Amino acid sequence: MKKIQAVLEEITEISQIPMILYDADGTCVASFFHTEPVNNSDESIMEFIGSNVDSQTSGMFHYFKVFSSNILSYVLLVLNYAPDSFTIGRLTVCQLRHLLESQEESITKSGFIRSLITGSLTASEQSRQIKKLKLSAATWVAFVIEYQDGYTDSYAYQLLEHAFAGHHTDLCCELDENHLLLIKDISHILKEYKTSEGKSTRKKTSAKPANAEFISSCLKRFAQTLVDTLRAEALVQTHIGYSTAADSFSQLAGLYQEALTALHIRHTFFAEQDTIAYDRLGIGRLIAELPPDLCHTFLTEIFGTHLPDDLDEETQHTIHIFYENNLNISETARQLYLHRNTLVYRLERLEKRLDLDIRKFEDAMTFKLALMVMAHVREQ
Repeated sequence: MKKIQAVLEEITEISQIPMILYDADGTCVASFFHTEPVNNSDESIMEFIGSNVDSQTSGMFHYFKVFSSNILSYVLLVLNYAPDSFTIGRLTVCQLRHLLESQEESITKSGFIRSLITGSLTASEQSRQIKKLKLSAATWVAFVIEYQDGYTDSYAYQLLEHAFAGHHTDLCCELDENHLLLIKDISHILKEYKTSEGKSTRKKTSAKPANAEFISSCLKRFAQTLVDTLRAEALVQTHIGYSTAADSFSQLAGLYQEALTALHIRHTFFAEQDTIAYDRLGIGRLIAELPPDLCHTFLTEIFGTHLPDDLDEETQHTIHIFYENNLNISETARQLYLHRNTLVYRLERLEKRLDLDIRKFEDAMTFKLALMVMAHVREQ
């Protein structure tokens, strides 16, 4: 769109003839006037779009349709106040058509999805590129894949493209040096895991539609498969955030933002997890929305002026295992290869420092929330 605007601006500057550009839906996308713009009826634009003529003169304007690959892309209005206005309009249409066709030659699925999620496509450009690439609607889920800093090999993207985006309705692209995006048709994921379950149980798969629990399970398994494959084949440490499902191209940018949000919250609160779903963020979603002032007030209320942000690695590991085992002292001691009394001593020492006894549910919950709030504050 920027190139089109630049061309129109240059032609207007040379010819001194004002022009207005509308997309195929009748929305004004560019206007070039050196004086006060002349009002033009939206109704006349829609009538011209629906007509069978490619150009016409009505009132103060010459109307032109701009086609690309036989698809209406734009409508150009040229102010009719100079003898050569119509000729200038036809030349401009020719220039725009060649520009659009040259752009379409370089259109790829990866370029399309990258432009779509960044919002750089107008509605008409989106429609034109969908038709050019012969894409069809599906029900998609977005997976944002993050890998370690310093990894420069393109093999990870090649593996993603060929092993996981092989269907026509799948889309993928490189976002930056540390992130890849996969837009996956969910029907292929469900079909794959239904088939594998059917083989393992030697039972016929049900013809009933998949329920939410089964879909959630399949997406989690697929995301973990992505992580394991990239780690094993591309030798790169990866983590994945994935979105809910949507079934229109206009919603893909929203899916990308969901997956990116999930990945960010994983990094802040659930760093031990390889994958995370946008609809399974739990309390992390709430804490991530807290304003900084409220966070500091809460931490001061719990810890005073001395935050426990310098706990040694051994203490942090002990706390993590203790929470994983639902505050069960015996099981925690067994997993840590400690005598029960040694673990009790560590927890009592922690109580003296924090004034919180995490052996009690209420204090354990308070401390867990406080740790998550501290992580959120550090991220900000």
